[in-house]
Amino acid sequence: MQYLRQIQKNTTSPRGLFLYTNVVVAFNPEFLTKNDRVFKVQCFYMEMERRIQKEIQISMPPPTMHSKQLNMPVCKYEVLDGSPTGPPVYFATVGQMVYHKWTCDTEHENTFCMLVHSCFVDDGNGQRVQLLNEKGCALDKYLLTNLEYPTDLMAGREAHVYKYADRDNMYFDCQISITVKEPGLDYCDVPSCPDPPRRRRSNSIAAENTTMAAEIDYEDTEIVSDYIIPNDDIISLNWIQRNFDMRISELCMTAMGTTVLVFLNAFLFIISLVFIMHVCCFRSSPKLDNIQSTML
Repeated sequence: MQYLRQIQKNTTSPRGLFLYTNVVVAFNPEFLTKNDRVFKVQCFYMEMERRIQKEIQISMPPPTMHSKQLNMPVCKYEVLDGSPTGPPVYFATVGQMVYHKWTCDTEHENTFCMLVHSCFVDDGNGQRVQLLNEKGCALDKYLLTNLEYPTDLMAGREAHVYKYADRDNMYFDCQISITVKEPGLDYCDVPSCPDPPRRRRSNSIAAENTTMAAEIDYEDTEIVSDYIIPNDDIISLNWIQRNFDMRISELCMTAMGTTVLVFLNAFLFIISLVFIMHVCCFRSSPKLDNIQSTML
């Protein structure tokens, strides 16, 4: 008895596996006889699909609330002499270097973050100039540049003292926002600000000519000059252009009037030159010498 090649086939309807093989039953291994038989065997293994379900109800225990009373930080503003560790400044002169420092003290370390924003300088009579916007970014680099945050609860920047032209006192109004520090953060997020531009002078703020401060009450800025001429607007003139170049834009007359004036001056110059030459020739003539001799 021997087995021939076995064939297997997967089916989907019904789902299972068919196995096919041929079994040869021979009575003599060398010869085929009438008693030999070939049996074709086909087996089917049905695939069993069974889903077992079990419903489980899971209930969560109520969350445990942990409450803790945190005292808010106490913040202060200081004007120091030249550096973050300098002595306090109460009276200053224009151009003096000072350091503006905002700090907040708290009993809980690594818990709060601070942001200094919305700063205005006031002369006490309603004239206000904004120094920092609501995001904490500086608006004029000559007044106050972007603040530094050395720690989570400290901000500061050095600047020169300035003042209003007709005022001795200045009043600074700033806001400090306190937020809870996110868990897992090593440092607080600080505002990402571009370099502030120079504030352009306009007629509406001409009276707010921010120069530099004498007596400081709350904050600071850097020295400013609104009369700086950009390098691109500076024109270099040679000696002839500086002394003889006439520009119509600088004259209070029309182009025709300017032309007539130039020709009139040239005519008077020629007449004066001819008269001078005539006088010189008359004095050097021989007749005049003879007449003078005869009179003597």
